[in-house]
Amino acid sequence: MRKVEYYILIMCVLLFFNATSQQLTPPIQNYSSLQYNAASQNWDIKVDEQGIVYAANNKGLLSFDGQRWELYPLKSGSIIRSVLPHQGKIYTGSYKEFGYWEKDIKGVMQYQSLISLLGEYELQSEEFWQILAYNDAIYFRSFGAIYRYDGKTIYPVQQVVSRGMTVFNDRLVIALEEKGLFYLEENGNLEPLQNQDVLLDRSIVDILEYKESLLICTRDGLFLYDEKGSRAFPDRKLNAVLAGLELNHLIKNSDNELVFGTVKSGILHYNGGTGEIASYSRNEGLQNNTVLAMTQKNGKVWLGLDNGIDAIHLDSPIKFYTDDSGELGSVYDLAFHCDEVYLASNTGVYKLEKEDFKLLPDAEGHSWNLEAHNNVLYSNHNSGTYKIINDDFVPIDVRTGSFEIVPIDREQYLIANYTGIDFYDDELKQIKRLNGINFPVKQLLFENPGTLWAADAYEGIYRIGINQRGDSTTFVKKVSADRQMGNYSARIFKINGQIAVLTNEKWYRYNVFTDGLELLREWHEFNGNRLLAVDNGLFWFINSAGNTLKITDFKETELVVSSKMLNNRTVKDHERLVKRNDSIYYITLHDGFARLNLHELYSMRDNEYLSTPVIQELYDVEQNYDLTATPHISSKNAREVTVLAGLPVSDAIALKYELIGSDSEPVVGEVVDGIIRFQNLPHDEYKLQLSAVSSQNADPVLTSFQFVVDPPWYLQNYMKFMYFLLLLGVLGLIFWINRIKLQKHRRLLRLKYQQEHEERMNNLEKERLIHEITMKRKELANSTMMAAKKNEVLMEIQGELNKDRNKFSNEYRLKHIMSKINRAIKDKDEWKVFETNFNELHEDFFKDLLEKYPKLSNKDLKLCSYLKMNLTSKEIAPLMGISVRGVEVHRYRLRKKMNLDSTENLTNFLIANF
Repeated sequence: MRKVEYYILIMCVLLFFNATSQQLTPPIQNYSSLQYNAASQNWDIKVDEQGIVYAANNKGLLSFDGQRWELYPLKSGSIIRSVLPHQGKIYTGSYKEFGYWEKDIKGVMQYQSLISLLGEYELQSEEFWQILAYNDAIYFRSFGAIYRYDGKTIYPVQQVVSRGMTVFNDRLVIALEEKGLFYLEENGNLEPLQNQDVLLDRSIVDILEYKESLLICTRDGLFLYDEKGSRAFPDRKLNAVLAGLELNHLIKNSDNELVFGTVKSGILHYNGGTGEIASYSRNEGLQNNTVLAMTQKNGKVWLGLDNGIDAIHLDSPIKFYTDDSGELGSVYDLAFHCDEVYLASNTGVYKLEKEDFKLLPDAEGHSWNLEAHNNVLYSNHNSGTYKIINDDFVPIDVRTGSFEIVPIDREQYLIANYTGIDFYDDELKQIKRLNGINFPVKQLLFENPGTLWAADAYEGIYRIGINQRGDSTTFVKKVSADRQMGNYSARIFKINGQIAVLTNEKWYRYNVFTDGLELLREWHEFNGNRLLAVDNGLFWFINSAGNTLKITDFKETELVVSSKMLNNRTVKDHERLVKRNDSIYYITLHDGFARLNLHELYSMRDNEYLSTPVIQELYDVEQNYDLTATPHISSKNAREVTVLAGLPVSDAIALKYELIGSDSEPVVGEVVDGIIRFQNLPHDEYKLQLSAVSSQNADPVLTSFQFVVDPPWYLQNYMKFMYFLLLLGVLGLIFWINRIKLQKHRRLLRLKYQQEHEERMNNLEKERLIHEITMKRKELANSTMMAAKKNEVLMEIQGELNKDRNKFSNEYRLKHIMSKINRAIKDKDEWKVFETNFNELHEDFFKDLLEKYPKLSNKDLKLCSYLKMNLTSKEIAPLMGISVRGVEVHRYRLRKKMNLDSTENLTNFLIANF
């Protein structure tokens, strides 16, 4: 009987895993040891109140602030086995060691060991596997003892072999090895729980409080304990599944949800309200099947694995189907037909079955589209157009590949293909090419029964008239929105009976009155966003990058599915949205598809949780700064300022920053890997504002931090005071210099005035002297001329007397008269007067003349003086008392004495040289 039950149990487990092998999985974020740069194994994992994740790693304590991983190793290099963030401290336990980590004022993590508080008590070979906060105390549990730390002292409260520890009914409960459950009092006393016979002799794996009961996970199954005692968990299916697994941990995701961690099979997610069980292992995206630790925060479960750390968002409104083999390729379309799921990809058309996907026979190659018309599924394929009948690929037209098939009526269709448009009659099995269209057509849309719109696969939009049957065109007209740029990547839509066109990243509408396209200004904010679908008044847009989906009714409703939520896996420019029902929609991806629950997305929007950004560290090229005060950074060190910022785990999709200075334009950007670097910041007072960006356009959660870049030393306040003093000194010096210059200028003016006055006086004196000299010259000339006249008269008288000499009776008297006349002519006093006056006018004349010609006689000097005055021989003769002939002879002799050339004028010589 036991053997039969065992086989039945094994079959249930196998059936369960087969049924869930291809289930849709929630988003799973993998963090490998290469990403967090530590060891592979993570023995414990917790999330603090802020949302920062801490993991007990083989290399030390790991922390993740949503942007960046940090490793804090112990000095001993020991493996950290347990971790608990509590009231700003992170308690850890390792081999013969426990203590806490705390950030200092500069944001640097520091470790404080608590072993010294044990005093003389010596630890055995113990490793601490669990830490729990209870009643203002911290309890450290090893396999051999439990220690209590009250903030000041630490001591062992019980030395027992325990397997778990939790709080139940506001009391501390521990699970002893094969002895059941006990209340642990603060004094160390153990009190067994009543009515737990079913738990005795069982190996307990984990315990926790669940729905006012104590949930006990054992190697043999799952049990509950409450005031009625202990009993097996009421869900037999869950117990049957758990019995075939090697459980390791148990956590509560919500009041109705449990998550079980296993050693070899990943995790199980159990919904107590619906009874649904889902398993997630390596097949569904986990890095490793051995779950060493688990914790949860806001619907996201964090797993410490034997190889890496994973985060799985169990409450996500989006679930994924992923092909890890690569065989499926990029999915271009998805269709539900006859209760089956078909996928069109770049490798072929597949049918999705419970266990796997299957390529349809002869369906290899790129398939663009899947459409069901008249209860028949059609495939637009790279090699032609096909029907899918009983999973067979039945060709309709294999002359060329096609993009789309559009019904005219129940049996007639238009096929947009690589070379034009074909009319297809399914009843007659006839295909006819529409005339006038010889270009590839990617999209077709009926404006009305007689007018068709076609989008060229490359650069055109056409409006086409067709006859009543639909097998011939009446006109083909190219419609252009921008004649200069063309119409690239054009898409056409029919919205509320109007034709809308997206081309060149802008939205246009067709105006029937002008027969042209005009800007659709109401959709200006959605330029660059392609319309995927219109359903129940909701418009589904996806941006040109293919990573953000917006859902709006253009009124109050606006939902956003970010690239992060879609794991950046959409097929760019070929995204396809498929409606399943009023709430469930499917989106094609590169390696599968995503299922979106619209009701859950609404709930997520209403319950979106945004964490508060944190500033972890601020440092420059030389030092870290105190985060509890306003840091002052020197201008020299501000050439590179680094801020480590975090966005603890939440529903935020990005962390943005804005640096605001009082004298400069704000600097904005997005934080990447938790590092913000500013270079060459000018001196100013700055405010760094971090904002957690909502996925649903809710108001961001902000954190601000202020710091100051001090001015350089030459702009410091004391230097400004020095500059002020220097300015005063310079002004004083300028005043003093100007005063000295003014005094000097005054002296110069006085001196100049004095000089000018003296010069005027000298000029006046000179003029006076010149006048005097002129007068003296005139007087000398006059007196000389008068003397000459006098002598000339005397000489004439003397000549007349000589002529009448014989007439004089008294010869003696005549001689006496002649003698007086001679004395009068040769009057020495007269000469002395002349000489005196002459020397006043011509100083040193005689001296200079005698120095050069010492042999000159007085008579020669006299002749020279007369020649100096520029007197003629006729004027000189009476002055010397000789004849003119005598003067000429005397001049001749004088020339000889002076050795003058006969050609040189004697008078000019004397005037020029003496």
